[in-house]
Amino acid sequence: MDLEKLDRFMDGIISECTDKRRKLHQLAEISNEEERTAAQICEWLEETRPDALHKNIGGHGVIAVYGRANKGKSVMFRAELDGLPIPDPDSINHKSEDPETGHKCGHDGHMTHLLGLAQWLHKNPPERICVMLLFQPAEETGEGAVRVVDDKIFKKLKPDYMIALHNLPGYEKHQVIVREGPFTSASVGVKFHLKGATSHAAHPEDGNSPALAMAAMINALSAMAGNSFGEHTLALVTVVHAHLSLGEVAFGTTPGEGVVMATLRAAETEVLERMIPLAEKQGTGIASAWDLDLDISQAEYFQTTINDKELAGMLLEIAGKLELPDLQPSRPFPWSEDFGRFSDVSRVLLFGLGAGKKHPQLHHKAYDYPDELLVSGIKLFVGFVMKLDHQK
Repeated sequence: MDLEKLDRFMDGIISECTDKRRKLHQLAEISNEEERTAAQICEWLEETRPDALHKNIGGHGVIAVYGRANKGKSVMFRAELDGLPIPDPDSINHKSEDPETGHKCGHDGHMTHLLGLAQWLHKNPPERICVMLLFQPAEETGEGAVRVVDDKIFKKLKPDYMIALHNLPGYEKHQVIVREGPFTSASVGVKFHLKGATSHAAHPEDGNSPALAMAAMINALSAMAGNSFGEHTLALVTVVHAHLSLGEVAFGTTPGEGVVMATLRAAETEVLERMIPLAEKQGTGIASAWDLDLDISQAEYFQTTINDKELAGMLLEIAGKLELPDLQPSRPFPWSEDFGRFSDVSRVLLFGLGAGKKHPQLHHKAYDYPDELLVSGIKLFVGFVMKLDHQK
């Protein structure tokens, strides 16, 4: 790896990349509505003259191709297009133009890593490999990766490797966090909709309130993971919402419907698949005991991300040459990422990049991607291109 050449390259683009990151922050759009963001990305990518530029992938997704696709090994780097329905505080100078939406997960920074890599590829075209840049929609809702994998353009491109990073507050700035095998957990949201009957509050026996059933369901779900899978298995059920409903609030009327929502998560997709029917069985049994009707639905399904051993080792080698500190966790992270869906079709690597031990956490209203990470993020991705392009 020619570090001097890489340093000169970064010195020449870092100011421009910082401006682009802040522009993307101002354009923040929620999942499935990333049209303006995608258009801006395409405008910047066209300046780097990719061999192909594919639009509307799995929604508003974009794929730029550098080198000859389907000849030699191919690697695809992924960033996320979407923001979150969390507003920016006034203290952020490059505040989002949408008062209800912000880039509170750092996807603006992740996109900029790929834009910097695009500039490298423009000046240093790959010789032996094909490099693809994917700007993926709807990561936050778990929908985007599924749609991308099912897209006919993606199926035609069929990358051998897929690589992505996620910035991680709470870790030393620029620290590379990686482990082979499971890296992020599988998860799914489950909604239990209980239906009984209202009555006059003076005669609750004439109705069928779901209140006590909801309390029993919350307790049963909260205890389920530990009882079913043991203390050494990462399996967690978190009740995230409960609501009794009768329409308008009225002290003279008992509720007739209720909703309990829980997130199920596990280190392995197989464990999550065992948890789902157990949770549904708990809900069905409780609803039956209280003579309530029950509807069950699921949302935001994420698979485990399974990191490839070779790619993880390659990352540690690259980080060492760049003199970046590294950390190899002994257990997968409990949070989820829809990058796990790509584990089914490619050899993948998802790794963390420390954003600072005291940096505001992801999804916090005060969070803003630290621009200092642009240099290390872009260098790591360029390092992969250089390494793969010179492999025999």
